Amino acid sequence: MKYFVFKVMAEEAGFIDAYPRGSPTEWKFDEGISLISQFPVGGDVSFSPNYPDDRNLYDFQPNLMSDLLVSGRARKLIESLSVSNAEWLPVIVKDHQGTVVGPDYAFLNLQGAEDAIDMERSVYRMDALEKDQIGRVKKLALKYDAISPQAKMFRCTMERRLILIREDVHATFVQAGLTGFKVYEAEGWNGLEL
Repeated sequence: MKYFVFKVMAEEAGFIDAYPRGSPTEWKFDEGISLISQFPVGGDVSFSPNYPDDRNLYDFQPNLMSDLLVSGRARKLIESLSVSNAEWLPVIVKDHQGTVVGPDYAFLNLQGAEDAIDMERSVYRMDALEKDQIGRVKKLALKYDAISPQAKMFRCTMERRLILIREDVHATFVQAGLTGFKVYEAEGWNGLEL
């Protein structure tokens, strides 16, 4: 089974730069823990005023927090794939003027993590603040036998901000024409997003 590093990126996207008012502390969104009980019901996010000309909506909407902000269409597809570790935090997306442009978006908060990174074969630098997390990958190597066969879209234990997807999930995303993301083959990935 092949895995891909999953990154949200798109051209001239309405860039989101904050969680809804009343959300949990930002660092909690990277922990792989449940946030549904702390997340504001009926919350909304808006296109950043710092990028007034960028207005495009995508299935995976770019955001400052580097989280997975997912359209209703992408959510239905992910749910159809039985991604068992998915927690959905619904939001409404508004444009620069406060008009609703994405009524059915949600943050996809992936629960838990897989011990997917081969720490002996990978080349990396540990994070200066979070000492148990990788700060920068220079060459990624995977520990395939440590990844659960059920893991389709997941965080990595040693770098929880790093999202990997299985090759069949990637193929389904491409076939469905989902937008707003780019993938890199995980094995040998150099940490760059070009």
